[in-house]
Order: sequence, then structure tokens, then C-alpha cells
Amino acid sequence: MGNDVFDRGTDEFTVTLGDGSHDAMSTDFGIIRNIRRITIGHGETCLSDDSLYIHIGGDATRICVSELSYNSTFVTAIAFADFTSGLVRIGHDPQSGNASVVLVLLMDSDMPDSTLARAGITATEAITASVQDLGLAYDSLTASGSVNQTIVTVCSKNSDLYLRGAGKHTKLGELIGRSTIEAVKASAAGNGRSIASRMSLIDMMEAYGYDQEKLFSMSNCLDYTKFLDRVVAKDSEPKVLALVSAIIHVNNEIQWGLLDPDTGMEVGIGLMRVGLREPVRSEGLMDTLALNVALYFMDP
Repeated sequence: MGNDVFDRGTDEFTVTLGDGSHDAMSTDFGIIRNIRRITIGHGETCLSDDSLYIHIGGDATRICVSELSYNSTFVTAIAFADFTSGLVRIGHDPQSGNASVVLVLLMDSDMPDSTLARAGITATEAITASVQDLGLAYDSLTASGSVNQTIVTVCSKNSDLYLRGAGKHTKLGELIGRSTIEAVKASAAGNGRSIASRMSLIDMMEAYGYDQEKLFSMSNCLDYTKFLDRVVAKDSEPKVLALVSAIIHVNNEIQWGLLDPDTGMEVGIGLMRVGLREPVRSEGLMDTLALNVALYFMDP
């Protein structure tokens, strides 16, 4: 954004906006006029005069930046995303933990306060899309965000470009969405949650409450070392990963009310029979899937 300066340190990331010609909207403090500096780091979240400080509980070197443009419209997304624990699905009690997203959106255009607010809504949808792309789940449901979430949208009051729309149907909204998803997913990968984690049966099942120890207890194996050896050998089989992912989607459709549980169970059983093993039934589809994944590891 022109004269903006990024200062990366081991503990803090600072954006210097310069001449006081920027307005911001923060989920913590509302409208901030003539903001000059935004810092993300380990200190306490606060607003002092024209400077905003935003707390993160993780490594500031894992803050990621995505800059996109279309003609004279520029958007820069600065994100810190930690999804290791503390996910939430809207309308449900949050998971324990301190998962957090901090997003600062710099837009090199002027706009009314209502558009600053709409930019934050579009960014929130992009964060949810990032969570879904990463296959993150909470209590056997697709997660929609993190326990802690801070969004700051910033516009340039001196810009000759005046925009009134930041929804998904606008070019500005498109740039907000794309840059947010890129920055959030890059930061999440630095904090241990990436698309690569979807290439592991253990990681896929852990997202739905079935961690390695629980799968071991379901496997009928008495030797944990032997179980781990089998996991290493069979954890990343592409066809099995695809099948398990498909069954998880069937379970999501049950949760969304698109499939009744009995139909979903029969579909899941059929898939397991074709590509995993002769299935052993349990109480529900996810319990049945977890049981058969555990037994799959120990199959010859």
C-alpha cells in the first residue's frame, strides 16, 4: 500500500501507515480514525492514540502476507492463524483451547464506514472457507472458525479511488477473499495445520475426536509399537485417504440434515466394503469408520 512499511521481528510485526490518512474498523475497538500504526505481537491488545496493538499467543514469525491487485485496486492481507486447538462451529459451544486468527486487511482505496464493515464480513467468510479447505472439524462437525478472532480493515482516505462495495460480487471483495485465504492458510501451515495434514489417516480421524491412542484401543492390538509400525506403513495410502474423506463427507451430510442416519450408514458401509475392509458396525457412522480404520491398520 504505497508508503506502508512492514517491520518483521521475532516477537512483533508492525505496519506503519505514516501520515494519518487511514481509517480502520476493528472487531475490538470499532472505528479508529487517522490510525498510524498497527502492531501484532505478544503484548496486550490495546488502542493508544493512533496506534493499535493486537495480541497473539504464538510465534510472530509465522505471520504471513498476501498482496493482490486488479488495475488500481490493491489489497494486502496480513494474517496469523493457529488452529491447533480451540476450534468452534457457529451455534455450538467452543472447543477447549486457544485457536486464534488475527487478520489485518489493508485496502489502498477510500470507502465509507459501511464498506469497511462489509470488508470485515467478507474476510470472515474467507476465514471460514480456509477452515473448511483444511478439513478442520469440531465434535464431528465441520468447524467454522476459531475461539479467538480479530479482524481489522483499513482504508486510505487520500486515495482517488472511492469504493462502496466489498461483497463477494465485487472485485474488491474477490481480492479480500483470495488474499485472506492465502495468508490464513500459509500461517496455519506454519503453525502445523496444512493441506498436507489431510494426507494422513491419523490426522483426518483426530479432527473428528479419534486420536492415535483411541484408534489403538479400538484396533484389538496389544502391542503399541506394532500398531505404530502399521500406522507408518499404511497411514498415507491415497485410495484409502480418498475413501475415508468421502465417508466423512457423508457424515457431514447427515449432520446437515441432507441424509437420514440409516441411509448414511448404509452408504458408508458400502464404501468401506469396496475400498477399506469388510466392515464391522458400531453405534454411528463415525464410530463405525474409526473402528474400521483402526482394524485396517492391523489387517494383513
